[in-house]
Amino acid sequence: MRTLKMTKATVGFLSICCLSGLIAISKTYLSSIFIDVQGLREVSPRTVFPQPTLQEKHLVDAQVQFGFKLFSTLTKSQEKENVLISPTSIALTLSMLYNGATGSTKREIAQGLTLENISVNTLNRANQTLHNDLNSHEFDSRLIVTNSLWAREGFSFRYQFRKNSRSYYQAKITNLDFSSSEARGIMNRWVTEKTQGQIQKIMDSTQADDVLFLINTASFQGLWEIGFDRNLIKDKPFYLMDKSVRNYPFMSRKGTYNYLETPQLKAVELPYGDGRFSLYLFLAQPENNLPEMVEGITPKKLSKLLSQFRKSQGLLELPRFRLNYEVDLTNALKKLGFSTMFDPNQAEFAQLSSHPTYINGMKHQTMLVINEQGVTTSPENNVLVKTASMDNLKEEFSLTINRPFLSIIRDNETGNILFMGMIFEP
Repeated sequence: MRTLKMTKATVGFLSICCLSGLIAISKTYLSSIFIDVQGLREVSPRTVFPQPTLQEKHLVDAQVQFGFKLFSTLTKSQEKENVLISPTSIALTLSMLYNGATGSTKREIAQGLTLENISVNTLNRANQTLHNDLNSHEFDSRLIVTNSLWAREGFSFRYQFRKNSRSYYQAKITNLDFSSSEARGIMNRWVTEKTQGQIQKIMDSTQADDVLFLINTASFQGLWEIGFDRNLIKDKPFYLMDKSVRNYPFMSRKGTYNYLETPQLKAVELPYGDGRFSLYLFLAQPENNLPEMVEGITPKKLSKLLSQFRKSQGLLELPRFRLNYEVDLTNALKKLGFSTMFDPNQAEFAQLSSHPTYINGMKHQTMLVINEQGVTTSPENNVLVKTASMDNLKEEFSLTINRPFLSIIRDNETGNILFMGMIFEP
């Protein structure tokens, strides 16, 4: 009988998405246990699934479906609590793990991401195409995604996993001495640089027996197409689900919006820059409640709703606020079929390293900020924010976001959903 030596390790995933005006910062940690075994032979890279062509649209559709399933699972388990996730970041994490998975774990990740019968190579190429497409470099709205892997000195990755991480996910791969206090400083400086100073510190410490940190940053900055006049900000009530009331500073603007009103909801679009990215706000009608409205919005229903938006003149009022959210995704992912990856006796990650791996936990943290400009500018930049005229417009609607609402940040060109939030209390 073999004797197995248990070695504790930490695998961390951090996705930082900075949206100013709407800033979303998402952080995911994955902790795992590595077990050293004798005589584990190198696994040759091979394709286990057929390779049908996977266009970018198919990948986006799959990520949107995954995001809705995860969002629904979380909202049901956290009744009347804020939920704010970045489906794209989480799907990217699982896609990278997919490169190291084999057997039943590989099949479960494929099924959970709605990518059955798609090979790793095909998925990687589609992710690369989508990644390059999302990396816009326009000043008024841009999204920059970066990846990095930080391994303990002496730790080695499978050749193909390392190659795929660099080729398709542009990952920076570095070995560090985690017993040194300098290790966390190096990683923190990298995060600070990639988030343009939005995050100064993400690692409090590292331990000598830590093995691997996977850090992903996705930074989005969007200048509202039309900003809000800060001189018009006034305190107004926000009505919570328990009938209590809290006052928030409300921004207001009259203008022309893409707007929709149905017997179930009211919705409005706030575009960034040239309109590729937008914030969509959905408010349930007074006789309905937010959870019922959200449950009724599927990917197909969302597409139908967006097609019904019409340009209308009106008054929009919404709170100016900062929101922090944190959740352990382990149970939610298990409910969605990601089960063996969390089981030390069943997890199969033989293509990641020569050490069999299982995921001990997955934690996701986000931060959401809504303000009047829609952008955080560097000190050296002077930005002129266009604001709407307050001339006498014929108002066709009046929408005040003064009770729980659904928010979605969407890439209008690809259809990808970058962030989803059910906000009960800003």
